[in-house]
Amino acid sequence: MRQIRHPLVEQDIIAIAEHVLETTEGNAAAAERRLDEIDALLKDIAANPFSGFRLSGSLDGWLVRHGGRDYRITIVFRPDADAQCLYLALVAFGGQDWLTRGLSRLEFV
Repeated sequence: MRQIRHPLVEQDIIAIAEHVLETTEGNAAAAERRLDEIDALLKDIAANPFSGFRLSGSLDGWLVRHGGRDYRITIVFRPDADAQCLYLALVAFGGQDWLTRGLSRLEFV
């Protein structure tokens, strides 16, 4: 399944790495570990794109998965079986309000 990332997903990942660097006083190994956790979760989602908690309301049709150490990484995505695409809306970390952010990421341009 081809992955299509919202244009802001890369910014999400960079912001997570910067946050970990800042809160760990520059511990690059800690930031690398979080980036590896994101990669692992993305691979898990790609391997089973229809598995996740199904969202409702304004995010109906989207799924969410949590992973990484302490399940602090959140990825919101939507598989499209007909188009064989996996839409990745956002990557969040810790206590970020991913539900509100997800609402602004439903359109991929």
